[in-house]
Amino acid sequence: MKTIIQFLIVALLMFSADVWAQQHAGLLKSVSGDVTIQRGDTLIKAHQGMQLMSSDIIISKAKGYTGIIFIDGTTIAIGPDTQFNINSYQFEPGVGEYAFSMYLKKGSAIYNSGKIGKLSPESVNFSTPRASVGIRGTRFIIDVE
Repeated sequence: MKTIIQFLIVALLMFSADVWAQQHAGLLKSVSGDVTIQRGDTLIKAHQGMQLMSSDIIISKAKGYTGIIFIDGTTIAIGPDTQFNINSYQFEPGVGEYAFSMYLKKGSAIYNSGKIGKLSPESVNFSTPRASVGIRGTRFIIDVE
């Protein structure tokens, strides 16, 4: 009986870690000025090294800037007065599953593609209120007013 309980505890911990790892998208490499992360209904003051989750919304104020590094090596620099949504993120090269959907509601961003853009460019979707950008392993600057 004791062995079964130990097995169930280990299995539960492994499952919980796997679910958490799937949600982890990247981290904030740099933060300057007033930047917050909206996670669900909660606003969190951004700081260097902070982990980002799939579905986080990054909000910078008038003098706020942040640099993001995603797990696959994609980098995005967010300028002032920006709202950037991570709609979904999945990077599992071992099983060939990729997804990266971003939405820039307002503001500016510089995008530099990582491994997802190279391995599965059709899995990357960068959209704005008026346009959608197809990613093909490229770099670009985008400004939404």
